This record gives sequence, structure tokens and C-alpha cells, in this order.
Amino acid sequence: MAASLQSWQFVQQMLADLTTTVIQDATSERELLEGLAVIAKTTALCAEMTVEADAQRPRFFDMCTETRLIGGPNPDGRYLLAMIRGDRTYRVTGNRGSSAYLGFQVLAGTGLTPRRMACYLGDRELVCEGGSFDFLLSATRPAPETLGSAQWLQIPDDASSIVVREYIGDREAETPASMSVECVDADPLQPISDEALAAAFTAMAWTIVKLATLHRTVKPELLTAPNVLVTAEAAELGSAETTPDNLYMIGSFALEADETLLLEFTPPDTRYWNVTLENVWHECLEPRHRHSSVTNMGVLPDPAGVVRIAVSGKDFGHGHWLDTGGRHRGFVVVRWLDNPAAPVVRTTVRRGAGS
Repeated sequence: MAASLQSWQFVQQMLADLTTTVIQDATSERELLEGLAVIAKTTALCAEMTVEADAQRPRFFDMCTETRLIGGPNPDGRYLLAMIRGDRTYRVTGNRGSSAYLGFQVLAGTGLTPRRMACYLGDRELVCEGGSFDFLLSATRPAPETLGSAQWLQIPDDASSIVVREYIGDREAETPASMSVECVDADPLQPISDEALAAAFTAMAWTIVKLATLHRTVKPELLTAPNVLVTAEAAELGSAETTPDNLYMIGSFALEADETLLLEFTPPDTRYWNVTLENVWHECLEPRHRHSSVTNMGVLPDPAGVVRIAVSGKDFGHGHWLDTGGRHRGFVVVRWLDNPAAPVVRTTVRRGAGS
């Protein structure tokens, strides 16, 4: 039997097992339906990351779409991905734009080896001339005629991808960055081999499992202790899924139809923060169609500098309303850029309308 056929059967078994997981963990028909949809969306994303990817002819693609915001992303931003190899040299060029934050993260680890962050280039270290940037990634320093005036970032032999994170504070006022990636020493195009396709299917299967079971692996205890936020350094959530210049606070909400989870805090001195609601499967709550996420540019503190965020299915007038869409439970994630000292976030559950 071809190795790729065996690997495809492994994908099929993983999907069957994940379906069982969703059936077991859903507490309502709505959660069941959303969980099944997340499996389908995750499968589409992971096929693009593995089967469709070519590390010698890479491209940046957006891991999120208008209707696919899975894996706990920041809906007020972009997550671009390009697959690479540690034995090749890559050039990344583009324009910085005017977004609040831009960072390039190189992940390493292939096959069943857990992914890790190998190196990171934040916007404060990124060299820009007239708004444009040009940097090379390779295991050894390129020859002067190849490097030229470009910035160089050393990558390990098992480098596997470049993740771009861009945060946007105000979509109407900010210009997103633009960029492209090229492998400068690619081999001639060859037909796909059985071995390569088998490896892609295996990677696809394991990545689907990872993204579709975050509710069981990222602080699952929060679901049994709702309506409280805890601080989580980036390393606690996995260095491959976060960056070192972010501080996170995460918790779950569990609310009746007439209840509001009120968050009250004085924001730290940072250029960007946002609050995002997710369903139990760590999928953002239709942020293009309902107001379920907000940045520091969208909230005005009171005269004392305090911000009040009200999480509920209806706007009861307790603060800046984030809409759960009527879901009875889910997750709340707060991102503070530039890794400030963790602020105190007071959480209370209010019933009915505010005074």
C-alpha cells in the first residue's frame, strides 16, 4: 500500500476521533454544530498549511478569513503564514504600513517534533528605509553579493515556517503591511512523491488535532471556574502560538440570558491591547458581523482612567458591550502588547440592566 494512502487513512481516523470529542464536550446543540464546523474549517486550514504548501515556492497566506477565525486569533489583526525549510535561503520584502504592530516569527520542528519558536523579528527591530524592509533568512550568513544591504536573520536547520502577526487598532485609519517571500536557491520543480505526500497528510492530521482540541489543552480548568481572568505569559500558552512581546489574560464566561460579565481595569501604558470573545472551541464570535472584539482605539476610559467591558447576550448598559451572540459559555482573551506588568482586572457578574 502506498505510504500516502496509509497517511490519508490516518487523517480519516483523526477526523472520526475529533467528531467523537466534539460530541462528548458540547453542552448544547449550538456548541455541537459550531464544534463540527470548527473541525471542517480546521481541516481546510491545515490542508493549505501542509498539502498545498511548497517550501521552495513559498507564499504568505492568511490563516484567517472572514468566516474562519479559529485557533484563538486576534480578529483585530492578520496572521500570515509561509512554509520554509532550514536548508534554503529566503528573502522577505515589503512595506511596513502603519498598523499598530508587526512581528515575524520563525517556527522550527518537522514531522512529529513539537514546534518551537526559533527566532523572532519584531517591528522595533525590523530595519525599514522609507517604510520598506528587506531581510534574508538562512542557516548560515549569505554571501555579500546575496545579502547586499538586507537585514539577516539566522534560522536553524529544522526551520519550518514564518508566522506574521499584525495587530490593527483602527482599520479605517491604519494601513496594513504588505510583503512577499521568495526562496532564492530553490530546486527545479518536481512531481510530488509518495513519501512527501504521506508526510504532508501526517502533518495535516496532527495539526488538525492540535487546533481542534485547544479547549482541552489551553488552561481547560478555566471552563470549570468561569467569570474570572488569569494572567498567562506567552510561554504558558505555547511559544509556537504566541510571541514574547505579548502578555495575555484569559478566562471563560458562563452567563444566563439576563447576566453580564463586567471587566473593569486601568489599561497599562502600552501601544495596543484588545479584548476578544471566543466560543468554547476557541473560535472568534463572528467579529465581522457582531461586536465581539474591541481594541484600545475603540474604548474610552472614564475620567478616572478605568475601562469597563460588558460581556453579555444583550446590552444591559453596564459598560462597553461585547456581544456573546446568546452563547451561555465561552472564552475571554485580553492581549497587552509590549509585555507590560499585569494590570488588575476586576470581574463581577451583574444581573439585569445597569443603573
